[in-house]
Amino acid sequence: MTAVITRATVVGGHDGRAEIEVELTYDNGGTATISLDEEACLASLDGAGVTSIDELVGRPWSDVLPGLEQQQRQGDTHARSRHP
Repeated sequence: MTAVITRATVVGGHDGRAEIEVELTYDNGGTATISLDEEACLASLDGAGVTSIDELVGRPWSDVLPGLEQQQRQGDTHARSRHP
């Protein structure tokens, strides 16, 4: 089951820096929302070949994974769930 990006918006992060909030929708109708910080956003956008967060909508979740994986290898956490 592959999640698709159904919304991507700029939001304020917990540290005052801008983040991108990404809503994922699964084939079964379930949704999840995560927040990507600036480093993960830039790596993901560059890796997916998009120039605007609006271009993420409709793309598979795997398009933002390379940026997250790159940051995690460096020992940083650049994504978090927006659900408590």
